[in-house]
Amino acid sequence: MASGLLDIGSSALLSYQRALDTIGHNVANVNTPGYSRQRVELAARLPQGTGAGYIGNGVDVITVKRSYNQFISDELRSNTTSFHDLDIMASMAGRLDDLLADENSGLTPVLGSFFDAVQGVANDPASNAARQVLLSEADALASRFQGLDKWMTDSRRSLGTQMAAKVEQINRLAGSIASVNQQIIDAQSAAGGQPPNDLLDSRDQLVLQLSEYVALTTTSQDDGAMNVFIGNGQSLVLGVRANTVGLVERSDDPGQYDITIGVGGAQPITVTGLITGGELGGLLRYRDQVLDPAVNALGRIGVELATFMNEQHRAGVSLNGLPGQEMFSVTSPQVVADANTTGSISVSFDDVSKLTTDDYHLSFDGSGWALTRSGSGQAVPLSGSGTVADPFVAEGVSIVVGSGAAAGDGYTIRPVRNGAGDFRMLIENPRDLALAAPVRTSAALANAGTGQISAGTVTDIDNAAFQTPPGTLNPSVLVHFTSPTAYEIVDQSTSAVIDSGTYDPASGADIFPTATLGVDYGYRVRITGNPAAGDEFNVTYNSNGTGDNRNALLMAGLQTERLMAGGTLGFNDAYGEMVADVGSATHQAQVSSDVQRTVLEQSQSAWSEASGVNLDEEAADMVRYQQAYQAAAQVLSVASQLFDSLINAVRS
Repeated sequence: MASGLLDIGSSALLSYQRALDTIGHNVANVNTPGYSRQRVELAARLPQGTGAGYIGNGVDVITVKRSYNQFISDELRSNTTSFHDLDIMASMAGRLDDLLADENSGLTPVLGSFFDAVQGVANDPASNAARQVLLSEADALASRFQGLDKWMTDSRRSLGTQMAAKVEQINRLAGSIASVNQQIIDAQSAAGGQPPNDLLDSRDQLVLQLSEYVALTTTSQDDGAMNVFIGNGQSLVLGVRANTVGLVERSDDPGQYDITIGVGGAQPITVTGLITGGELGGLLRYRDQVLDPAVNALGRIGVELATFMNEQHRAGVSLNGLPGQEMFSVTSPQVVADANTTGSISVSFDDVSKLTTDDYHLSFDGSGWALTRSGSGQAVPLSGSGTVADPFVAEGVSIVVGSGAAAGDGYTIRPVRNGAGDFRMLIENPRDLALAAPVRTSAALANAGTGQISAGTVTDIDNAAFQTPPGTLNPSVLVHFTSPTAYEIVDQSTSAVIDSGTYDPASGADIFPTATLGVDYGYRVRITGNPAAGDEFNVTYNSNGTGDNRNALLMAGLQTERLMAGGTLGFNDAYGEMVADVGSATHQAQVSSDVQRTVLEQSQSAWSEASGVNLDEEAADMVRYQQAYQAAAQVLSVASQLFDSLINAVRS
């Protein structure tokens, strides 16, 4: 009897000692990140059967179990991933938003100053000082385009550095998880299947840290190891083996990086489009959804502003009497061939007013060509046949396909990627500013009627009449009225009649293109009023237009014209839309980040409640087990006394 009581007391004493040890372990790790409180699980020993019934044999500790809720832990990982994704997205987008919207660093102020200078020189075209101001403001505009583009280009490069750091952390954590998996397998095997709680906590903490960088899923193996997957199921950790995440610079886009993952000894596969969540996913989203579209949006403004200003400036005459030259440089569309492409293409701008901010991919399947938007893969209609005489045309670009194309050939086309970075001021001499119109009209002093002729408007400065040779109007023409309702157009150099037409004093007449033969010299003049028979009107080259501001006024008018996006946006509108898009993305990310922060804090509280150490609870348990321990010690004391009494009885 004493022996049985001794065993019962010993089992209780040992069990409660282990319970107290566990409580002490909990208290010691109250501030350890990721530590889950542990509890001993007690079970009665199998009783001993007797003729009088079953008599208990005491208690055993069957396991030490951690407080763990799989659902709450998964929710904590998911919310951690979402928060870090949104937080870094909001942070990065906020910097770009601050840059673009700032009145000192944005494009709007210098764009306004440039057009103010154009208006200023239109008010006083003969002023060399006003012309010099225009050159200075144009150069400042070019510098701002280049500065904004450089900031965004540098930001793209810094993204590569940040992504490399995230990838390094992912690989470090993946290796640590695989190592802990091995320790768990060994420990669980050595303990006969008992869970190594502290190692499990360590692994969970590593997985939680990993979720800060990338979205992941996990599965458990029978041996206790945990598998970790990223993307849409690419294995990062399989048991005790960790695969390697890599960062590879794109051959077709320097400064742009792809995420790869190497499985075993196989060639790494690109998983960029599959990576979501966490800081790495947030950086990718910022790059693809905010930064790159902003680079293209700014580039489109640069291309279209330069093109339209150049077209209008070339339609004018400088102080030297020469046709206007190009005012700004215009980039060429960027074209990069896919690997193993055998053919060639050339891409140029067609109608820049139709340009978008998208990049494209042109592919050949062996029988036909197809154009799609990069990223979405949406098909873009192509007109034309791709030849020099009939090029493919789509959304403002013209594509000519060379010979030697083979099935599988492909090209990435970025029409406006370099539009801002390549924006340059090309004029240095203020006398080269072409502010006057190249056409001068006049009525003969001897005219008897009341007819009037317009100043003339250029429609095609490349017309042969202006270019053979440049700086002339060949031929200069004379409009001679043979009667009040009929006129002839005469070549002043040869006196030959070019064409003739009828005239209605009630509506007037456009002289070019001519009424009968459709002769067009690249300009328009109009006669109104009531000319008399014999009245004459001259159209000549404006070789001395010092005080002429007609072309300058047309250049200034470009500020308010809706020339972009198919005639729906002006330059300021397009920049405002760009800033609004970045600002909207920033605001949405910031609001979502704030909300997700609250959600994450709630998940952390739920985890702490379910798994964290509560010192008040531990104190209560300590008192309970201490009393049980003391009672068990008393049982041993009674067993000892009974044993002594029995020995003494036998001796006597």
